[in-house]
Amino acid sequence: MRWIVIAVAAVLVAGPAAAAPSARVVVEAKFAAVNRHAIPDIAALYAPDAVITASDFCQPRIGRAGVEQTYGAIFKAIPDATVEVQEVIAEGDRVAVRFVVRSRAAGFAIPIQDFFTVKDGLIVRDEGRFDNGGRPCTP
Repeated sequence: MRWIVIAVAAVLVAGPAAAAPSARVVVEAKFAAVNRHAIPDIAALYAPDAVITASDFCQPRIGRAGVEQTYGAIFKAIPDATVEVQEVIAEGDRVAVRFVVRSRAAGFAIPIQDFFTVKDGLIVRDEGRFDNGGRPCTP
């Protein structure tokens, strides 16, 4: 899956004359980077002003700093976290993904649905939904 990130990066570096990768390719690159725990690669796939929401956020997180905060916390709390993508539906600039976050060490699997909007090869909206178990939100 590393080749997907490389392909996306090549298109982004090539500039405006090159066609942006499809929304599906961008989102697939994001999940590949998540499984590598490559926070810089994940953040690079988001627009500087992207809006990220999740069931456990008190308020939206914004931009690449919000992405770095989110994945830094996840990988710190769950060092062996992996994602298993189960279904992807792409239509134009929108992508819906059903996946499971797993930890063998902690012995859990959390089903998640995530809805992305991609513009010009970058994720501009990321709306994650899952059962938060009634826990308080995370600032």
